[in-house]
Amino acid sequence: MRGDAPRVAALLAACEAADRTGDRRGARELLDDWAAPGIDLPAGSVSAWAGPEPVAFAVTRAREHADPVHEMVLDLAVHPAHRTPDVLARLLAECRRTAARRHRERFGDGTPLELHTRTHGHQRRLAEALDAAGHRRARGYRGMRLDLAAHAPAAAPVLPPGSVLVPFEDRHDAALLTARNAIFAGHPGSVPMTRATWRHAVTGNPYFRPGCSFLLLSADGRQVLCYLLTTEYPTTEAGAAGGGRELYLANAGTSPDLHGRGLYRAVITHTLARAKRLGYRWAVLDVDDTNTMAVGGFYERLGARTFRTWTGHVLSVPTGPTRVAQPPNGAGAAGDGSPTR
Repeated sequence: MRGDAPRVAALLAACEAADRTGDRRGARELLDDWAAPGIDLPAGSVSAWAGPEPVAFAVTRAREHADPVHEMVLDLAVHPAHRTPDVLARLLAECRRTAARRHRERFGDGTPLELHTRTHGHQRRLAEALDAAGHRRARGYRGMRLDLAAHAPAAAPVLPPGSVLVPFEDRHDAALLTARNAIFAGHPGSVPMTRATWRHAVTGNPYFRPGCSFLLLSADGRQVLCYLLTTEYPTTEAGAAGGGRELYLANAGTSPDLHGRGLYRAVITHTLARAKRLGYRWAVLDVDDTNTMAVGGFYERLGARTFRTWTGHVLSVPTGPTRVAQPPNGAGAAGDGSPTR
């Protein structure tokens, strides 16, 4: 199935032309995504084909822990010409069955399962299909963009005595992962990340930019008090819209007992100044609408403005064994745009 990456990339390109979500993953990016822990293409993907080309593709990503709910992630795309209610309904039903089966194999029947996916503000038809399939709209997200050419960084707040701000280096990686897991313990939807997932998704990601990612360390250098990690992708929505390189502010966290002391403000201010010196035109981040800093206007005061919106959809999935119904009259064969595995 990895050999289908160019065809799936072409499907994503057709979707992007219609939806303008900023998803410009090519075959290389897809192969990297599919290598993530928790993804099993033969067992965990669903596709529909019209002749030799896919017209719909979905992949589930199982998580390493259930705390207490297993929140499985669903990534899907449907060609604009095939977004009929019937195709969308059958695709989502097959995704639900696939998720339940994968969940049982990993966690058994006693652990609750939720299927999580997102839609862009332009993907109204898909959002409505998710509504019809019983997915609830759980939360909103905003993509924000800051023009670094017009940004005049403010003076950074005074750091705690004895602390030091340093760029990321591999020698800090283990302490950073420990800090991340401690900072987000108990956050809704957050589970501890293993080293394999952390390296694949974050500090081992080929698009990670360590020279523009910063850690605020304790005086002895052993504890991570606050951090901000960045990535840079080859083609992006902001770059396409306004020209110039874009730095994505991808991961951030502050030790809970140090909230309200200006640590994150210091780290992000330093990061934006470094990005500007390195020739980046844009800084971009996605924020949860329930995030206290987002609600309080912190990012707007820095100069960031909303340019895209997302909705998180959640489906509670029964995990008991189910029989897969066969479509009537042989429907579902390659060529009619119906889901198959």
